[in-house]
Amino acid sequence: MPSILGNTALALIHTDPEMRRILELAERVARSEANVLITGESGTGKSLLAATIHGISPRSAGPFVTLTCANISEDLLESELFGHEKGAFTGASERRLGRFEQAGGGTIFLDEVSELGPRLQGKLLRVVQERAFERLSGDETIRVDIRLLASSSADLEALARDNRFRKDLYYRLNVIAIRIPSLRERTDDIPLLAEHFLEEAARRYGRAPLKLRPETLDLMRYHEWPGNVRELKNVLEGAVIASTSPEIGPEDLPLSPTSRTDAVLRGASRGLVSLERLEESYIREVLRVCRGNKTEAARILGINRKTLLEKRKRYGIP
Repeated sequence: MPSILGNTALALIHTDPEMRRILELAERVARSEANVLITGESGTGKSLLAATIHGISPRSAGPFVTLTCANISEDLLESELFGHEKGAFTGASERRLGRFEQAGGGTIFLDEVSELGPRLQGKLLRVVQERAFERLSGDETIRVDIRLLASSSADLEALARDNRFRKDLYYRLNVIAIRIPSLRERTDDIPLLAEHFLEEAARRYGRAPLKLRPETLDLMRYHEWPGNVRELKNVLEGAVIASTSPEIGPEDLPLSPTSRTDAVLRGASRGLVSLERLEESYIREVLRVCRGNKTEAARILGINRKTLLEKRKRYGIP
């Protein structure tokens, strides 16, 4: 059986010990038939981990079927999950198999399962318990051989405790719980992930190999990354498109001025950056905002143009 830890094509690349523990657990879980609930913030890689678990499981030769439960009306979601018979509703001109049937012999992954309404939670509970259901407007009981994986960005345990998600369904989905940490919890992985995504984007857009300047990596380490790994990937893709230099500077990252300033101050407050590096980052950011206007930058910084020139020379700022 292939190994998760050996699959370097994943955005689950890591040096973080907690990520290694998670992937080792996922590798053991993949050999079983147990239901798995994957939690974590949006963009952390929940769908990717689910696909990887399927890919190294005994069911890997079977289908891997995904359904995102968010932003779909309940009626449409019910039809997507369970399928329907001809004439079940206006426009149902023929029988249609749902995702559970499509996943027969393989794995179904319900992304953001917390978005299911109470009625569909009840119907899902039966599938989890009996691996059986009926299509919409159908009388035949369909039995399926599936492995069930689910994910949630919301705290499903808290929702169950507040009676906003069925407790019996939560306990059955949560046989194995895997929480993927946010990117700000694993900042040591940022350089490795950044290198991977930078290489990937450069290749996609026909660019020669690119490098990240040290101050760019500093900024990336201190940024909060609310969109997690997905945001990091998108930011680097944007930088590759926008940059004309072989080196990606902080100015090439499509981050808001507020985000940039907050990131620098966050690094300083944590004692992770020296006063000198803080000054350099601040001068670079002010010059970027001023579009290279040295007079305006000096005014904002509260220094004269000569002092700004001296500091630019010291820090190698063009």
